[in-house]
Amino acid sequence: MKKALLWILLLLLVGGGTYWFRFQPAEAEASRTYDTAAVERRNLRITVESTGEVEPRNRLNVKSPIAGRLEELLVDEGDEVEKGQILGWISSTERATLLDAALATSQEELEYWQDLYKPTPLVCPIKGTVIARNFEPGQTISANDSILVIADDLIVVANLDETDIGQIKAGQTVTVTLEAYPDKSFQCEVEKIAYDAKTVSNVTMYEVDVRPLRLPPVARSGMTADLEFVIEEKSNALTLPAAAIQQKTSARSTDGPRPEVKNMSSDDRKAFMMKRMRDKGLSDAEIQERLARFADGGAPGQRPSGEGRKPDGATTFYVLTGSPDNPETRPVQTGVTDGSFTEITEGLEEGESILIPQVKFSSSKSKKSSLLMSGRSGGAPPR
Repeated sequence: MKKALLWILLLLLVGGGTYWFRFQPAEAEASRTYDTAAVERRNLRITVESTGEVEPRNRLNVKSPIAGRLEELLVDEGDEVEKGQILGWISSTERATLLDAALATSQEELEYWQDLYKPTPLVCPIKGTVIARNFEPGQTISANDSILVIADDLIVVANLDETDIGQIKAGQTVTVTLEAYPDKSFQCEVEKIAYDAKTVSNVTMYEVDVRPLRLPPVARSGMTADLEFVIEEKSNALTLPAAAIQQKTSARSTDGPRPEVKNMSSDDRKAFMMKRMRDKGLSDAEIQERLARFADGGAPGQRPSGEGRKPDGATTFYVLTGSPDNPETRPVQTGVTDGSFTEITEGLEEGESILIPQVKFSSSKSKKSSLLMSGRSGGAPPR
């Protein structure tokens, strides 16, 4: 019994040791490195992307005015038609019966009744394009049958999320690409934004009608389209990679009531104001600038007119410059961004080099081999 307990204890010790060596977490050491990038000019294009479908603005079904037989159809799909144009000829049920009887008698009898009993014309109600032809001559039709479908104009209807609809306005430029022809794009403009929303998969969507400035001949009703709404464009803007822009938010002071500055000595007042400016997130360059202004008679904590003052909790942007061993922070003012590059409106000049922080993690321990693995050397993993 004691021998069995001894073996059980030994197995537990070996198993526990194996688990500890194999599954203990590896300690990660973070080392910061820097990539460099230059301040350069480029064109920025801020866009909102969506998908849509080519649809007729007005889709009109041309129905027969009478029941009978379609004798002749003068147009086909893709034909341009004008309002008032005769699209075809229809025989009423009585005329069709009479003509069939006359044909059985003789050709002269048929021609006589064809000249005497005229067919009914099918008249085009609007100007547009024939996009569907549903019947052929000789077929029997009723007054409810749609013989042709006419569209007066083809537009692109897009669905935009409510988070993007606020950036869209009538007359805005849109670049459209048909999925069937990805190498061909054409320019459009926003014509109408729906007032009523639709819920699709629990997402609030709005329909936006986009009118082509020049519709390509390959466009067909029902085609899927990719749309790119141009929100803003900046030409020759001074830019940096977006990853280079750092930001910090100044903390709200909680050190109690502000002391009386007027009762301080000159050195104490300077030290107090420097601490206050650092707490508000100002860089050393900004502090020195304001101290120099204070020496000229202004207040160190604010500009003469009060502009640019950063309240508690304000966010400031900066970049890193200088040597990677001792980088320096430089405040910047930012403009528009397309997600990859950000416009710099103040703080940097074209051609300057900045640092982009890169954090790399390295493991300080390698995974230990199991104590139960035997017959292997050199640390090679088992097959």
